[in-house]
Amino acid sequence: MLNFSTYAQKTGDQDYLNGFVKNEIFKSASIGIEIRDLKTGEILAAHNSEKSLTPASTQKLLTTAAALEILGSDFQFQTEVLITGRINKDGILMGNLLIRGSGDPSLASKYFPENNRFISSIYNELKKNGIHQINGKLIVDASYYKSSVPRTWIWEDIGNYYGAIPHTISYKDNTYTLHFESKEAGQLTKITKVDSKQSGMTFSNEVMSSTINKDRAYIFGGPTDSHRLIDGTIPQNRTDFKVKGAVSRPELVLLSDLSKVLQAGGIQIKEQDFKTKTQKTLLKFKSPPLSEIVALTNQKSINLFADHLLFQIGITQKKEGNWQSGISALKEFWQSKGLDSSSLFLFDGSGLSHFNAISARALNQVLVHMNRSENATSFFNSLPIAGQNGTLKSFGKQSDLAGNFMAKTGSMTGVRSYSGILKRQNGTQLAISLIINNYSCCTQLLNEELKTLLVNLASN
Repeated sequence: MLNFSTYAQKTGDQDYLNGFVKNEIFKSASIGIEIRDLKTGEILAAHNSEKSLTPASTQKLLTTAAALEILGSDFQFQTEVLITGRINKDGILMGNLLIRGSGDPSLASKYFPENNRFISSIYNELKKNGIHQINGKLIVDASYYKSSVPRTWIWEDIGNYYGAIPHTISYKDNTYTLHFESKEAGQLTKITKVDSKQSGMTFSNEVMSSTINKDRAYIFGGPTDSHRLIDGTIPQNRTDFKVKGAVSRPELVLLSDLSKVLQAGGIQIKEQDFKTKTQKTLLKFKSPPLSEIVALTNQKSINLFADHLLFQIGITQKKEGNWQSGISALKEFWQSKGLDSSSLFLFDGSGLSHFNAISARALNQVLVHMNRSENATSFFNSLPIAGQNGTLKSFGKQSDLAGNFMAKTGSMTGVRSYSGILKRQNGTQLAISLIINNYSCCTQLLNEELKTLLVNLASN
């Protein structure tokens, strides 16, 4: 267990910090900041560092770091494909094709193009076994996870792609794509096509064309409802503008795609009822290593991946894959490493809930712990680098911060947060975590002030 009680203030760093938090643009804001020496854990400057604030996506650091520590960087999710019954002499499967998931978030994910071969792998294995007809059904065993939408997620989020939730079988990032055609500003748009639509889903379109060159369309609808209302605006005069929504039953999309591929390839499915305990494993399909999933989770800030990791932590530590077990296991893990769990108010693994609250101190303790871990390389390589990649690609691009500041970022309405490592000119590394809630200035101005603070700290 780490000792986090050391406190030795360095005057210059504290002065820079005091100047930052007293800026007039933050008069309505709540701010928590802490700066440590990454190697020693010594606190160099702080402001309200023990105050629990809404972190947005910097919360992913707690989840991804714990996943690496608990599961290991080489951990792989596995999806098993089985056949039940028997294959007769005519190449007919007198049984079912069963897909048994274990929460792999990478199946047909756009972030892992190599995992688009899941369905083709099933087809090839069936052909290898001489099967050209399945008299039974295509079935999914979805018992591994208990999927549900967290009660604290807001209505504006849950229907959209970033509100997709973990499932035993997650497929195509649990999203579908609406294709819009827009005309002059002020006119109603038209939905021209829907990709990867869940069977039975219907849409009411109230999206208008706008001079604002941003996607401001939102999809409204709950997981038990097949109807979706799309409201808001998209840029005017577009022939194919894409808006993505969350799929509530991704296993149905997978089964639909699988059925189409098998039948197009000459394998007929008769949908007869078969009840048999005889099973044979046809295929075990593995995800990329956890280190690669963590890298994308933090660099691209993928909520679905982070929440899948939370569920897997729950499975591993509590034998249950759901929000409650994952959150409980996550808090217990960090408490065992010296974090004060009373500062952790967790409702998911991604940071999407506005009810989440953690302290800048807790984030810094995670950074210091991971710097001493055997998983340090996998963890720190997952952080976006200023001026280079991920969510920091444009941040500090034309400054001394480029290549010298790596951090997980977080943002939602009224929330901005950063947690990561700043390299000083003398070669030492600082762990810096800051959370700002309820600021009233524009994000561009906030970022300019933050860049000034970081440049001053780097040169101090």
